[in-house]
Parts: sequence; C-alpha cells; structure tokens
Amino acid sequence: MDDPYLDIIDEHWNNIATLYVTFQKIKPIIEYDMHERKIYSYPAKDYINGLSNRTRAMMRKQYKEASKNNKFILFIRDTEEQRLRSYVFDVPERKEENYE
Repeated sequence: MDDPYLDIIDEHWNNIATLYVTFQKIKPIIEYDMHERKIYSYPAKDYINGLSNRTRAMMRKQYKEASKNNKFILFIRDTEEQRLRSYVFDVPERKEENYE
C-alpha cells in the first residue's frame, strides 16, 4: 500500500529530526501539520490527553513502547483528508557542534 505521507516525511526529515533532538530530554511527540506546513513539538502527556477516547489508550501504549526502545512518535495531521496518522522512528543522533 502506498503511503501518501512518506514523501512529505522524507522532504521534511531534517527539520523533524532537529526539532525532536532539540526537545529530546522531554521525549516529545512531533507533529507535522499539512495545512499549516509546520512542525510542532508537544509534551507527550498533553498531546495524548488531547486525542479522542478511542485513540488515547492505544497511543499511551505506543508511546511507552517507543520511548523504551529509543524511538519517537511523529504524527501527520491532514485536516483536508481528516486524518491523523502516527509513525514511529528511531531517535535521531544528536550532531555534535564544532566551534573550533
């Protein structure tokens, strides 16, 4: 099955990874909003609690599993198609800054 969001994730991956690494200490959930064309970082608890009752329990479990396995959750919000799709990715490595 073709996933229409994988190309978008690939196109914005560097910014998604950078945002995650910036807030990595709080293990955020990252969201890419298709309509706004913006990437957001949210505290996981707040984000999960804002989901529908139907999705909340599943996401809590998915988030715990992802955190335990050094992974993070990315959501793609597509308001035009009325979709909110989650993906799990390995935590990106932090690039070391060289100021020499």
